Amino acid sequence: MSNILKWSFKNALIGLAGIFCVFVVICAFLAPVMAHFGVREVSSFLYDFLHKLCKMHGTNIFTILNHPIGICARCIGSYMSAALTLNLYIHKFKMNKIVYIILGTLAIGEIAAEYFNLFVPNDFIRLIDGLCLGSFLGMTFIKILDWLEGKKGW
Repeated sequence: MSNILKWSFKNALIGLAGIFCVFVVICAFLAPVMAHFGVREVSSFLYDFLHKLCKMHGTNIFTILNHPIGICARCIGSYMSAALTLNLYIHKFKMNKIVYIILGTLAIGEIAAEYFNLFVPNDFIRLIDGLCLGSFLGMTFIKILDWLEGKKGW
């Protein structure tokens, strides 16, 4: 396969992943607005879609117009920062290896600490963890595509 075709396919995959992340964030902010204005069919469809993406949807406290956004703080942060990371990569942004390792360690460390009941995080900590996790997972997706393309190194 030619290099142009590989590059185009890789950027198309990255673009589609970024669009999906933006779509999830838009749905999270649109669902409470639809619920507030009484469009029950649309809001229930959006909430059902969001509940399939987040296991902690019952614990969130972020609300718009007195309705929950549908996904937890960690997930909203993850989707927002993954969309940003993927978009920046298409525009020639490269993440440093040390930053990548630090973001991954922070994200996975906080999730493990919560799992082992070392502390109980609030929604602000979950949001910050989600921002780290989204950047880490977005860059991991890009590095997997680089590896499949045959690129070596960072």
